[in-house]
Amino acid sequence: MLDVVLTIINVILAVVSAFGAWNSIKYFRKSKNLTIFAQTNKALVEVQKMLIKLPEALSASNSSRRGKKGLSLHNTLCDIGQELNANLTEINSNIPTEYSDAIRQLQNKDGFNLQAYINSYISGEAVQNNGIDSDDFNVCQARLLEIQDYLKKSALETEEKLK
Repeated sequence: MLDVVLTIINVILAVVSAFGAWNSIKYFRKSKNLTIFAQTNKALVEVQKMLIKLPEALSASNSSRRGKKGLSLHNTLCDIGQELNANLTEINSNIPTEYSDAIRQLQNKDGFNLQAYINSYISGEAVQNNGIDSDDFNVCQARLLEIQDYLKKSALETEEKLK
């Protein structure tokens, strides 16, 4: 009789334990997806900051070509480059590992290296003929828009998993 009671108690405890394990797995998945969603949104904010900051370089280049007094294009581009570099570093450190390869591929697509382009602002190599090359600028902006679109898509997919 005691064996039967203990067996029933063990079966009940096993069922309760299995239910608890199932809830733990669900919580872990939701927590993981929430972390990915937050990291993706952080990276998305940094890309948006870069897209806002980047046109300042073109504006400074145009002002320099017009011969605006008191403007140091090298210093202005260096400052902009340092901000862009800080944003890119933040993106690379915040991006979830699931998306890091795709983001790095977008940064280095078709022979254009986003990090090298930003570094050229800091070093002054981007300045050519008292301005910046608009083709490289447009490619940089296109890459950032591609990264933004990828992150938005990824955030929406993760958001759906959270529902």
